[in-house]
Amino acid sequence: MKAVLEQVAIAEQDSIRAFRYSKKVFDAPWHFHPEYELTLILRSAGIRYVGNNISDFNEGDLVLLGSNLPHCWKNIDDKTGPSESLVIQWRQEIISDLPIFDQIHELMHRAQRGLFIHPKDRPEIASRMHALTDSTGIEQYLGFVELLDYIARHAHYDYIAGASYSYDGTSATTNRLEVVQSYVKTHFKDKIKLADIADKLSMSEQSFSRFFSKTMSKPFFVFLNEYRVNISSRLILETDLQMAEIAYQCGYESLPFFYKQFKKFKGYTPLEFRKMYRRI
Repeated sequence: MKAVLEQVAIAEQDSIRAFRYSKKVFDAPWHFHPEYELTLILRSAGIRYVGNNISDFNEGDLVLLGSNLPHCWKNIDDKTGPSESLVIQWRQEIISDLPIFDQIHELMHRAQRGLFIHPKDRPEIASRMHALTDSTGIEQYLGFVELLDYIARHAHYDYIAGASYSYDGTSATTNRLEVVQSYVKTHFKDKIKLADIADKLSMSEQSFSRFFSKTMSKPFFVFLNEYRVNISSRLILETDLQMAEIAYQCGYESLPFFYKQFKKFKGYTPLEFRKMYRRI
């Protein structure tokens, strides 16, 4: 994927940018920016990319992203319906270096890997985010600091990107990743060979394998299985299809291998996953 440097427009008189993003589908490119970002998904579902992580997202998804961390949200198809999110963006320098802000600075440091905020903490955070979009000036700034302080002190979260992830941002790297992402999205249902993608990039299989592992901190086929499992998890929850049919639709020819990969990434077998979430 090509990570595009996005120019975040924060007005001179404002300390933060708080806005509602609404489109038919999430079509923002794989991008990064120096500003930190807190994003709440109000409507839509699909695949979320943060650094070297691929995860499915649903309504209510809430993440905190660090400076220059590549990210984007993508709908699986154009039939998802209206896509809407609430976004707060800010520059690091608006947070004072005074000791009383130490916990906020630690939170922002951890956000360099991206933070997935747990569902139980989202209602309070979402309420505060909505309030920020309706305020301005000093009122907005104070509410924003209180929001970050609340997250730092009370929120539970998981890291998103791997600890070893780093992104060089060069045009050659970003162009190659764009080709890989597009190819996987189009062909994940098919049998994908390393040679097929390497050929698209005019690289040998060995060179492509080294490039991808170094850039994404994971081998290509781990990336591919992670993508397939996230697609399959949506089919498990949103349809009554048998597991064998879901496996086939997501590119798995072997049902036992599908079960193995699903448990590796989700921590449950596909049947356990369906039963657990349908009880909620």
